[in-house]
Amino acid sequence: MLRAADELFDNATEKDQFIDALMRGESKEQAMIVLIDRQEIKAFPRIRKLHWQPEFVERIDESFRPSKHPLYQKGAYYTLDFSSIFAASAMLAISEKPRRILDLCSSPGGKGIFAWRAFSPDLLICNESLRKRSATLIGNLHRCKVERSKVWCADTSTYAPRFPEAFDFIICDAPCSGQSLIAKGDESEGCWHPLMIDTNVGRQRRILSNAYGCLAAGGHMLYSTCTFNRKENEKVIAWFLREHPEMEVVEVPFLAEFRSKFSEFPAYRLYPQQGLGAGAFVALLRRKGEAPAELPELAPFKSAWEYGDPLPVKAAPTEDELPEEIPVPRELSARQVVKRALGIEKPVKKRGKRPDPGGRGFARMKPVPKIDPSARKKKRKPPRPGKNT
Repeated sequence: MLRAADELFDNATEKDQFIDALMRGESKEQAMIVLIDRQEIKAFPRIRKLHWQPEFVERIDESFRPSKHPLYQKGAYYTLDFSSIFAASAMLAISEKPRRILDLCSSPGGKGIFAWRAFSPDLLICNESLRKRSATLIGNLHRCKVERSKVWCADTSTYAPRFPEAFDFIICDAPCSGQSLIAKGDESEGCWHPLMIDTNVGRQRRILSNAYGCLAAGGHMLYSTCTFNRKENEKVIAWFLREHPEMEVVEVPFLAEFRSKFSEFPAYRLYPQQGLGAGAFVALLRRKGEAPAELPELAPFKSAWEYGDPLPVKAAPTEDELPEEIPVPRELSARQVVKRALGIEKPVKKRGKRPDPGGRGFARMKPVPKIDPSARKKKRKPPRPGKNT
């Protein structure tokens, strides 16, 4: 951590503030994407808007718990950390509205829902290669009523051969070492270790290369992480630009105050000591060329879930659809709602005190009488047969 701080900051005061923010683990700035304009939402305790903050995003006071309000289960809004809003807001620099969006590393779905709210595309594909994480993604898309959306569960290498240049906007919220999680007070084991960082760099390069094959001319790509080291951020983008000279980085004017000093191209960083969340990195790229009038048709591909159609996986029900025999408190997460509805939720094992010896389930033991050692008599062995006694 100290070595990373030395690499990031020349100013001793900034370095100390960065380390202090990480150690305190309190850099949580909650926000919400407003999906249904309701009068009750305007009564939530909000924080003053920033000049670059999207109009459909609200910053919420930390004393309020939006996930416990009835409007949460009705899909009126989606809650997330404000640093995720910072990263997602870079896509608003896209001049032409995307028609078809691919969110390659989607779960839990925040940036895909942000893009759907901002652009209202013809189709939103949310991919999650880890099936065990798809329940949360499906639950959020269903609860938030994200129409014209599908969930795919496949490795990112699957898409370029099947859908060459078929999308005009791709979101790569890449898996990373997650160093900003420490600022939230969460655990992120090994996030500062060079081996962990190098492993993620290889994964991020592979995901970006796979995404490139799916991107149409004139289309945009958003790359973001929730980590601070340069290897997973600016250096990954620099490598990608060398490998793919058809790509260029797009300026995001309203984030100019957050521009990174570690690259010549425009990229943007948020740190936890700035008081806007745990931290993030983002860069917006564009494929050179003129956008096609029509995107190519998508080849048939089996979806794990599709909004409004019969589902192979039952999505999280709304409050009106919940059966009486499965009570779901409002404070449950979307993942828990899906698991409970499917009947696959694991029972919670309660730990209790072990019963005393002699209680129920134990054989009662009679007390052993104390024997005076001097009173003991040595037992004589019986004579062996065939020998004279």
